[in-house]
Formats: sequence, C-alpha cells, structure tokens
Amino acid sequence: MKRIPLFLFLLLAEWLAGTPSAAQSSRKAPGLKKGANVSLNISDKQQQPPCTYLNVGLLSSFPDLNGFSLNVVSSLNHYDSKGVQLSGLVNITGIDAGGAHIAGLANITGRNSYGFTLGGLVNVAGKTTRGVAVSALGNISGGNLSGMAVSGLLNIGNGTMNGFHIAGLANVARKEQKGVMIGGALNLTADSLRGVQIAALMNIAGKCNRGGQLSALSNLAVENGGLQFSTANYAETNKGLQLGLINFAACTHRGWQIGLLNMSNDSISTNQIGLFNLNPRTHIQMVVGGGNLNIAHLSVRFKNRFSYTEIGGGLYPLGTDRKFSVSAFYRMGLFFTPVRNLELAADAGFHHIEALDNKHENGCPERLYAFQPRVNATYYLTPRLGIFAAGGYSWTRYYDKNRNFDHQPTFEAGITLF
Repeated sequence: MKRIPLFLFLLLAEWLAGTPSAAQSSRKAPGLKKGANVSLNISDKQQQPPCTYLNVGLLSSFPDLNGFSLNVVSSLNHYDSKGVQLSGLVNITGIDAGGAHIAGLANITGRNSYGFTLGGLVNVAGKTTRGVAVSALGNISGGNLSGMAVSGLLNIGNGTMNGFHIAGLANVARKEQKGVMIGGALNLTADSLRGVQIAALMNIAGKCNRGGQLSALSNLAVENGGLQFSTANYAETNKGLQLGLINFAACTHRGWQIGLLNMSNDSISTNQIGLFNLNPRTHIQMVVGGGNLNIAHLSVRFKNRFSYTEIGGGLYPLGTDRKFSVSAFYRMGLFFTPVRNLELAADAGFHHIEALDNKHENGCPERLYAFQPRVNATYYLTPRLGIFAAGGYSWTRYYDKNRNFDHQPTFEAGITLF
C-alpha cells in the first residue's frame, strides 16, 4: 500500500518541479534532479549543504531549508526542511521535514516528517510521520504513523500507528496499533491492537485485540483479549468480553459472551449470558403441550449444563366467548436431575399476545403481555422422549397502562422430543 501512493504522487511532483525522486535513510542527498528555481533566496552557501533561511518565489529548488519558504507553485528541498514551508501545489523534502508544511495538493517527505503537515489532497512520508497530519484524501507513512492524523479518506501506516487517527473511510496499520482509531467505515490492524478502534461498519485485528473494538456492524479478531462491542463479534479465541447481538468464538478460554445469540465451539470454559446460548454441549429439544392459558403451544428449547432457554408460540384464549388469540413467548430457566430420568426445573417466561378477534371486547386491547413464573417436572421415558407437567402463575397486563388485565394460576402438560 505504501509504494503505489508514493509512486503516483512523486510522479506528480516531478511534473511540477522536474524532479525524479528516491528516498533514502541517510544524510546523503537522495539524488533529486535540480529543478527550476524562480525565487528570491537568502542563503548561506558556506555550509554543506548550502542552507536557505528565506525563500520566496514562483517555484523553488534548493538544497536545505532552515527558516521560511513561500512559493506559488512548488518547493523542492533536496536535504532537510526545518521551519515553515508553504506552496500552492506541492512541497517536496528529500530527507527529513520538521516544522510546518502546507501545500495545496501534497506534502512529500523522503524519510521522516515531524511537526504539522497540511496537504490539500495527501501527505506522504517515506518512513515516519510524527505530529499532526491533515489531508483531504490520505495520510500515508512508509513506517510508523504517530500523533494525530486526520483524513477525509485514508490514514495508512506501514509500521506501528500510535496516537489519535480519524479517517472518513478507513485507518490501516500494518503492524501494531496503540491509541485511538476512528474510521467512517473500517479500521484494520494487521498485527495487535492495544488501543481502541471505533468504526461505523467494521474493526479488524489481524492478530490480537488487547484493547477495545466498537462498531455498528461487526468486529473481527484472531484472539480477543479485550472488549468487542458490536452487532456481531467474531474471534478465533475469546479470552475477553464479546458484547453484541451475535457473538461467535471458535475457542474460549475463560472469556465471556453476552448477547442475543452466543455461539462457541468450546463447551468447557465458555461463559455465556444471552437469550440463546449454543455450544457443543447444547441439547436442542422440541416441546409440544397445552394448558389453561396456552391451549396449544409449540416451542424449541436450548439446554446447556444447568440452564435452558425456550422460544415458541401458541393459542391464547381471551374474552368470555373463548375466542382464540395468539402468543409468542420466551422462557429462561434452571434445571437439575435429582434421580435418573427425572428432571426438575424452574423458569420465568414473557408472552406477547395479539388479541385478534378479541380486541375491543370486554375492554380487551389489540395486544397485551404476560409474565409467567413456573416450576415443572419432566420424566424421560427414553433419552429422546419425555412427558412434563408445569404449574405457576400468570399476570396479563396492558402495554399502555400500569395495571393488570387479568391474573390467574396456570397449568400445562405435554411432551418433549429429541
């Protein structure tokens, strides 16, 4: 990702200043061709290389800057630039640039850029960017990108990215990330994350997340040792906390999953809190039954070591004429087996009730809800077939009023399959 942007923008600089380019990591001049120099300069030619203290003109080409430079078109500095460098289009520094560099299109530094850099389109450093870099399209560093980088599209560091980075599209770190990344769509760390990633769509840690990943859509990490907070979270190994609607971990080592649907391939050390928890030891059953409230119901039960969740629907009688309404319910409970084939349990359920033809009869609204705690016992005739009986109490309430529509004991019985 480093070479392509460097190639394109250095070609642009050559066209503007007549200067082919190559960045090197020593004090030796990088071999930039001498370009046109239409400017006024105050320089010390006794120094090696000659040092310019003041430069004002149309476009400039000089060895070294230690002061102030202002050009309408472009400024080409073969060695180092220390001070303030302003150009209408492009600033080019062969080795290191320190101070403030502002250009209408691009700032290009062969090795290290320190201080404040403002490019109308892009800022490029061959090795390290340290300080503040602001651009409309991208801030690109061939090595580490440290400090604060703000870009309309991309911030890219070929090494470690430290500090605070904001990009309209994406932040990309080839190695570690330490600090805060805020990406309009994506944050990508190819190695380890030790800071915070915040994105609208996705965060990715290619090796390990030791910090926090927060996004609206999804988070991915090979190993999660910190926090993943999103609609969907994925980790090969989860040693931290996954908090989202859907959480998945191929392997869990004392990690936690909290959400609507939690999935793990590890049934021993996973800790799951949610509406539906699935792991290799999850036993899925079908429950068919009926009673005085749910005249007939069908549900699916997800059983783990000591707990279960259940979701289903049924016919729910309302009104004096016994017309049927329908309900959808969710239950969560605990169970234990005191003797072989006998299972005792207690659960609490929430029912959403649609009144259908019963609405407006005897004060019945269009929809109601009910809360039902129960105790139940199941006897297994075979490992895949059981009979159960349950009893409890039901409070049916209005959604828009703080009072009961009805309350009464509830009884039901039925069979469990599978």
